[in-house]
Amino acid sequence: MNKQFIKMSHTSSKLIDLPKSSTFTKFIKPDNRILTSEIALKNENQISNTPRNLLNGGFSYVLPTERKDYKFLLTNPKALQDLGLDENEPNNIEFQKIVSGEFYNDKTTFLNKDWPFPYAQAYAGWQFGQFAGQLGDGRVVNLFEVPRKPDGLNRDKFELQLKGAGKTPFSRFADGKAVLRSSIREYIISEHLNAVGIPSTRALSLTYLPTTLAQRLAAERCAVVARFAESWVRLGSFDLYRFRGDREGARNLADYVINELFTIDGKKFQNFERITRTKDDFFNTSKNLIGELTDYDKMYYETIIRNAETTAVCQCYGFLNGVLNTDNTSILGLAIDYGPFSIMDKYDPNYTPNSEDHEKRYGYRNVPTAIWWNLTRLGEDLAELIGAGKEILENKEFLEGIKEEWEEPIIKRATKIIEIGGDIYQYAYTKKYVETFFKRLELAQELIEQKNPELQNVNIISPMLDVLYKIQTDFNLFFLQLQNIDFSKEYEQITEGLFLKDYDFNTFRHHKEDIIKEASEWLKVYHDAKEKSKDYKVEDSNNYNPKFLPRNWILDQVIQQATETKCEDISYLKKLQKMSTYPYDPTKWGDELKELEQSWILQGNKGDEYSMLQCSCSS
Repeated sequence: MNKQFIKMSHTSSKLIDLPKSSTFTKFIKPDNRILTSEIALKNENQISNTPRNLLNGGFSYVLPTERKDYKFLLTNPKALQDLGLDENEPNNIEFQKIVSGEFYNDKTTFLNKDWPFPYAQAYAGWQFGQFAGQLGDGRVVNLFEVPRKPDGLNRDKFELQLKGAGKTPFSRFADGKAVLRSSIREYIISEHLNAVGIPSTRALSLTYLPTTLAQRLAAERCAVVARFAESWVRLGSFDLYRFRGDREGARNLADYVINELFTIDGKKFQNFERITRTKDDFFNTSKNLIGELTDYDKMYYETIIRNAETTAVCQCYGFLNGVLNTDNTSILGLAIDYGPFSIMDKYDPNYTPNSEDHEKRYGYRNVPTAIWWNLTRLGEDLAELIGAGKEILENKEFLEGIKEEWEEPIIKRATKIIEIGGDIYQYAYTKKYVETFFKRLELAQELIEQKNPELQNVNIISPMLDVLYKIQTDFNLFFLQLQNIDFSKEYEQITEGLFLKDYDFNTFRHHKEDIIKEASEWLKVYHDAKEKSKDYKVEDSNNYNPKFLPRNWILDQVIQQATETKCEDISYLKKLQKMSTYPYDPTKWGDELKELEQSWILQGNKGDEYSMLQCSCSS
């Protein structure tokens, strides 16, 4: 990064003035239809969104589709702040035009700017266990990167893109549109997950397209979400190169991930280094076979750890993305691409938010396994690179192809690297899972056996979930209730008074005495752990137990108001934005619509008709 880029990142507060880059298009080869951004700038009329399979390259230059009408709705203040933009930016007409795509309608204005040319990324993917071939950004246009304040932990750039911006070469048979309903859902959940502490892509703004219709559940009006992330590279990005047999493309993409995404302040693979320092016996029995780890091995493990930890935190908060295909799994371990998502109201390991997921492949119980399945496919995509080892990688002939005598050692090493990856995934997942639940339970992290965190899972967390499944109380409310327990009372009395006061024993097949006994036994174990935690400094669980969650029935109310008024009244949406962006701090929820606010925070007391709702993939 040049000095001018760094300097401007701290002085500019307008989006139009921020320095803009595009490292993905700088390092990754494009569709051979238009080979350079210079050609695209001079010949924008040649840019085509005609569906096509790319024979090579990882993206195509595109422009947002021009719409007849645009209506800017709102911007998330926290997202605005994290981008370093002025709080008055939403009133700036130029800002509104950029985040809607309208800015690009005026070719003269755009061409006079020294900005990167927009593009759509190509990727492939395994969808519900079946390989789907080439996919890609079918309704997304990537605009540019802007600098972010360096913190030593994350990449120093955010990439801004528009979802619902129109057709691309990867739209296939779709229309390139995103309906208002799904756009509101993604806009809200992205920022909520970030606020809760789940690594997520972000949502900057929402623009309504009053006269643009798409046929989904019916003829629905559309919208554009401006969203941003450190990177939009997915596991499916590597699936694409394996699908083509493009060895050079796979290596270029891996080098991009290593050097641009996994190198922070000159330090590589920080999550890998952290985890392997904690548990250093992953490689002890395999050193003779795998030898020295290469950067490609570490890149694979870094991706495994990031996804393992994000999956663990999602499980601890009951968040479910109903479509976790490889094209919806981020190389950075971000929660990404929100379709039929839901926050689980009551603990049910069989619950899936996707009404079309009949086999419950992405149901709560199966999510950790599903993500590891995806990561195994990534290992297969990288098989040559992680199988080669240092000696073969440094051989110039490796660039030309695989010698026959290399095949067996490459297969053996790659198989072992993936096998070790499974151990790393399980450890990283379990460690983060236990740590997160301990924070929600206000238990000391020092009680966790770092070499074997599974012990605390077996002793405390797993029995807790068994109790939760049987008492069917609200999942999130359970942790809030635990914060106020009076342990001077008998455990049986606590169980009856706190967890079973609304329990219908005629509905569930569990005897009252058995439930009270099991819950009371767990409360004793939990109380003992709380007492031991007093010897340490423990973080306040109020910082880990949100007082509000944007549940599906709440989103439905917000969508209904916006849809019925054609976005003339979005007061519910504005209220929901405040509550979901600051779920731990009711002082930031505003003074308006207090009766609605009280209705929304009733949580599990709303009744079964509001609970465990599902959505379709339609968006």
